[in-house]
Amino acid sequence: MGQLNRAAKNSNNRIKTSRSLIATAVASTFFITTAGFAQQEKADTSDIEVVTVNAQKRVQNILKVPVTVGTISEKLIKESGSVLLSEVDKFIPGFDFSDSNMTQAGITMRGISSPNISVGGDPSTATFYDDVYMPRAAQNVLFSDMERIEVLKGPQGTLFGRNAAMGVVNMVPKSPRDENEGFVKATLGTDNLQKFEGMANITLSDSIYLRANILDVSQDGMVKNVAKPDWNDNHKIWDLGEQNHRAARVSLLWDISSVTSFQIAYDWDDLEQGPPMAVGVSEYAYNQGKTPFSSKAENDVRNGIEARDMYGVTAKLMHEFDQHWSMKYVMAFRDWETENRQDEDGTGDNTRYFDTSNNEDSDIFYNELQVNYISDNINAVAGFSYSKEKVHQTTELNMTTDTAARLVTGEVNTFIKGGVAEELVSMIGGNTDAHAEAAFGPGVTFAGAVDSLYALSGFPMSHIWNTNEWSGALNALGFADDIMAAIGMAGMPLTPEVVALTGDVTYDIVAMQLGFPEIFGPGLGGQFWEETVNNTGDFTNWGVFADVDYKINDKWSIIAGLRYSKDKKDFTWLIPQNSFNAVRPGVGNLVFPKVDLAASDEWDKVTGRLVTSYQLDDDQMIFASYSTGYKSGGFDSLAPSSSAFAPEDTTNMEVGYKAVLGGSFIANLSAYYLELDNLQRSIDSKAPGSTQAIPTIINEDRKIKGFEADLRWKMSDSVQFGMVTEIRSTENASPDFYNGEGELVAATKTSSKAAKNYTFTFNWMPDLGTGHTNLHVDYVFRENNNKDIAGLESYKLAVDEYFEDEELLNARVSWSDASDTYEVGLWGKNLLDNRYMLSIGGLTADVLGTPQGRINRGLEAGVDFKYSF
Repeated sequence: MGQLNRAAKNSNNRIKTSRSLIATAVASTFFITTAGFAQQEKADTSDIEVVTVNAQKRVQNILKVPVTVGTISEKLIKESGSVLLSEVDKFIPGFDFSDSNMTQAGITMRGISSPNISVGGDPSTATFYDDVYMPRAAQNVLFSDMERIEVLKGPQGTLFGRNAAMGVVNMVPKSPRDENEGFVKATLGTDNLQKFEGMANITLSDSIYLRANILDVSQDGMVKNVAKPDWNDNHKIWDLGEQNHRAARVSLLWDISSVTSFQIAYDWDDLEQGPPMAVGVSEYAYNQGKTPFSSKAENDVRNGIEARDMYGVTAKLMHEFDQHWSMKYVMAFRDWETENRQDEDGTGDNTRYFDTSNNEDSDIFYNELQVNYISDNINAVAGFSYSKEKVHQTTELNMTTDTAARLVTGEVNTFIKGGVAEELVSMIGGNTDAHAEAAFGPGVTFAGAVDSLYALSGFPMSHIWNTNEWSGALNALGFADDIMAAIGMAGMPLTPEVVALTGDVTYDIVAMQLGFPEIFGPGLGGQFWEETVNNTGDFTNWGVFADVDYKINDKWSIIAGLRYSKDKKDFTWLIPQNSFNAVRPGVGNLVFPKVDLAASDEWDKVTGRLVTSYQLDDDQMIFASYSTGYKSGGFDSLAPSSSAFAPEDTTNMEVGYKAVLGGSFIANLSAYYLELDNLQRSIDSKAPGSTQAIPTIINEDRKIKGFEADLRWKMSDSVQFGMVTEIRSTENASPDFYNGEGELVAATKTSSKAAKNYTFTFNWMPDLGTGHTNLHVDYVFRENNNKDIAGLESYKLAVDEYFEDEELLNARVSWSDASDTYEVGLWGKNLLDNRYMLSIGGLTADVLGTPQGRINRGLEAGVDFKYSF
């Protein structure tokens, strides 16, 4: 069997049979790879196994890999009961994965997060699955039969290319191997949690092996949705936090010869669950929003759901030419359709109803060729990559006509206030504070005088369908006499009773006189008003790269690499007239103006790295690196413009230390300084003249200094401790922008320190005289620094739970028989039963006064059973 094929098989066999705790620690701390063909070999010390991997797209001893990396092993995935990236990020310092929206998940690497709503942009941290790049909505996949998850930090543009400006997350599923084996597993827990998993690996012949697996996860919601809207009579009303996700994979490996192998895999993913959580914290929400952790809430979203139907096909060809040269070619196609219809107001109030839906139908074709060369002093890799992505997204904004009339009320209030200001100018002869003081006395400002007169006239109105407020407005505007004459009641006063009696007549008269058809009466209530933004994109990316590791002597090595990347994006926006226009002709859009626009742009960049490493002895290495990264520019899907936003550029300097000390202590330390120009940050922004806040992308600059530590200590043959933590400070330069309340936040330069965060792990494998027993415990602490966020809206400041530090305690104890045929486990998550407000927002938080947020699940507990064959 050839070198690459042996590595693929032997790695899996040895990982399965290894019983060493410290080997698991090394794997979870240091494992890195991009090709997915790993080996294990014994180190010189008899106490510990040291992993050899195909790191940086070439085979190297892990202690000689000068890259800051963290990895989640298969064992840690199992012991922590994790099935998603958001459940394992706690084990990697400087890494966070937020899946509040499964189809719009977001990676944060060393404090840098990426926009996750615009199909015209890309994340700053690249995600790969089975050697293939995964775009935005495809990133969040279930860990079905996963070998490990790797997180490489700092710019990785040289070897990974596309959008690896801040790092790479690489998910490595297991490959078929020459063995007949399998398992079935069931996990049951609180909130009716049900996980069912199965795998079978079959040897079809001496050279062909098949591996298939499936994972099904479902769980009831944590909050009962008590909303009973009429429009959901024929559609499921999901409880908040309800989950339903399935994934499967079938892969075939063919050893064509001793030096050539071919693998093909089919991945399937089906998500259909409750929409993203929207716990109302406003006075209009369930129980006036006073109990965010209540067992009940009201989400009246029409046909709410989060769904994704995705499949992918990946083919790999590996060949060894001779003892020096080898190659690998990867070709893949992935297609997905998503729907993410969610409640934006967190209430059951139909006059404040607002939902959004991001519906995407996209695909990507990806291929990469890499060629490796190995000699006594040179370990080199070169190649090219090419991807073609086609995207189509429709973003819907849906509101009831009752809500639309409330938004129109705001415009009418603004119009009336402007009229009050004009009338005041004519009275006092000007619009300055001096004019106001002359007319009304010392200390009176012009704006204050306007506000006083405005209030004395009974404004602002809360809703034009309030008959008291509307009749008062008509009298204040001077429309009352004409209206009464028009309805045959000349000389009579216009009262709330008259408004109620005449129905929509007064509204239609005013709409006609002002040329403002958006003013309409309650007779048109109870209908839906929809505005859509339709985007298409055609994105092409290609790159060529070369990376050479030169061994100067037995201790000292130098790596130099370069990559040329080029991106081209064609993008379109089509915003038609709103749906209500068919009912009331002439009504214009309230949020998005009509537009039909196309734009195109392209970017290219040369990125590189220079790394030196020095082996202090067989068990210790130090390294220093200088690397650059790049992410292409793009287009804001919700803000039509012929101009693209700028690309991101990163420069990173890093030093690190890796060691296995005394055969029992493992250290992985790194310090870095990173500069990021033109960070593409997504905010909720309400620009002047807008009735509604919308997600908008702005560019910021950041300078980051940080230190990260990943430590493991084998205290005895059966006890192991671990800790990961980070220290980080950030200087941020942001431009002027309008926040979600429409307030102008001036350009600022701020400095902040990373919130304290750390994870402690404990593993104990006592010898009870029968089978194998293991206790895993992890404790997570995350300091809350939300108050340091620039431009924080007042509605967020009003929710104390949004600013609490986070503490989580999780544990699992398991027992398996001597042959590992049977295994049973008892587990608990959030054993302290701590509850947190994880996020607060909502596009209608200001204009409708309806902020809403996402909370965590309380204490969970359960049992799992596994049978291996």
